[in-house]
Amino acid sequence: MIKSRRKEKQFSQKHLADLLDVDRQYVWRLENGKVNLTMDYLDKVIIKLNCLNKDFIVIPKEV
Repeated sequence: MIKSRRKEKQFSQKHLADLLDVDRQYVWRLENGKVNLTMDYLDKVIIKLNCLNKDFIVIPKEV
């Protein structure tokens, strides 16, 4: 989801990395599931991408 939202905003990995104050490789690892993302850090990503929590968190409907 991070990658698709980043591309929607037309941000490069470098631009998002600069916004998050991390290196570009860290953004690549985030986008490719190589990093365990904490909720606090997810909030930071959501703010920098100007998205909503619901764009990233899927709550299954009860059957």
